[in-house]
Amino acid sequence: MNNNWKHICILCLFLEVGYIPAFSQDIEPKQDVNVDDLGDVSDEFQENFFEALKQKAITNYDKAIEALEKCVEIDPDSKYLYLELGKNYLELKSYQKAEDNLKKVLEDNPNDKFVLELLFETYFQQHKYKESIVVAEKLAGFNSMFKEQLANLYFLEKRYNDALATLDQLDDEYGVDKYRSELRKRISSKITNPDSQINRLEKKINEKPKEEQNYLNLIYLYSKNNQKEKAFETAKVLLKGNPESELAHLALYKFYLEENNIEEATNSVKVVLLSDKIEEEPKYKVINDFLLFIDKNPQYEPQLLSIVSLLSDNENNQSIFTELGHYYYKKDHKEQALNFYERSIKNNINDFALLKRILLLQLDLKRYEKAETGSELAIELYPAQPIFYLINGVSSLYLQKAEKAIEILTTGIDYVIEDPKMESDFYKQISTAYQKLGDTTKASEYQQKVNQLQKKS
Repeated sequence: MNNNWKHICILCLFLEVGYIPAFSQDIEPKQDVNVDDLGDVSDEFQENFFEALKQKAITNYDKAIEALEKCVEIDPDSKYLYLELGKNYLELKSYQKAEDNLKKVLEDNPNDKFVLELLFETYFQQHKYKESIVVAEKLAGFNSMFKEQLANLYFLEKRYNDALATLDQLDDEYGVDKYRSELRKRISSKITNPDSQINRLEKKINEKPKEEQNYLNLIYLYSKNNQKEKAFETAKVLLKGNPESELAHLALYKFYLEENNIEEATNSVKVVLLSDKIEEEPKYKVINDFLLFIDKNPQYEPQLLSIVSLLSDNENNQSIFTELGHYYYKKDHKEQALNFYERSIKNNINDFALLKRILLLQLDLKRYEKAETGSELAIELYPAQPIFYLINGVSSLYLQKAEKAIEILTTGIDYVIEDPKMESDFYKQISTAYQKLGDTTKASEYQQKVNQLQKKS
């Protein structure tokens, strides 16, 4: 079965607004019936059956159904006729008729995987989730990845315990998955009495004390229900039983921050940020929480610097460097901000806002060669953005390239639309460039344009 089994998962993102998107379940290809499979049938039957296959192949589903109905009149006991009818009705979105015909096929072979998949899609398209669950439970016996669809369907039907139990099975079988973790949180947020889930997780921890994810799930439940002390104790138990656990520090750092234990908090943050097991998104949250703490407690900024010094410039740290850049930018520490922004842009070159901020900081800090090179790249990426032409022109002026500056500035000003301030900036730089070339007439001409725009504003 193809990997599109996850499509159903999109449902959960829209439930709060009542939107249920269509689901397209990929069905494993099954060879159409050929003449040898038909058995001893009449010429009329054969003619109509293959006419049906021909019409289906060219998407004339109505005509295919007409031909199949003629076959049914001749031989109503041939189950493959109802399979073909079911497929054609499904294509026409005549779901009830598709369902009726597929059920006839299953009367003789109730565990036909291919027909069950078609029936699953038929139910799902009608938003018959209870019926979908019954079929999906059978299909899970053929392909355990249907369990993820089951978890979503249980969620839709508010069978939260079943949904979480199914997610547990998937985690045990395939390991932790980012999507399933988010789904687990959504399900947990709907549970008003978490005691049964807490008991279930405590039992799983007793059975498998080395399974870290069960501790994290339990910590989340405790935290969500304002049982912070129990959550903290669970995190410490995890670390005690698994001293090399990196995931434990995903929970511990926050508890340490809350009790102002900066030494242990710093240690946990370092473990998380240096971990190869932890994905970028959780790392981003950790550094963001730590920065919020440092912002309120600036005396601990040296601890931040000790953390930053350990980070390599690999792509897993891009969002962390961006967040550090924002932190220093807000504090007007331009050198530090630019340093982190430049480290974050390496694998994020299409981030327009970040690219613009870097180039403006480079200008501000007189890094004209970098600003010139970077703005040339930015113009290639965003040829209709005048700000990059302006930055390139200003950089060229400071690098004593007045002719180049005039060329780029007169090109870029054509992209300025209803922005008198920017238009004035362009004219001012062009005037300066002509002044450097000794052309006072042109310099005066553009300065007059600047003056006119300033009077209007």
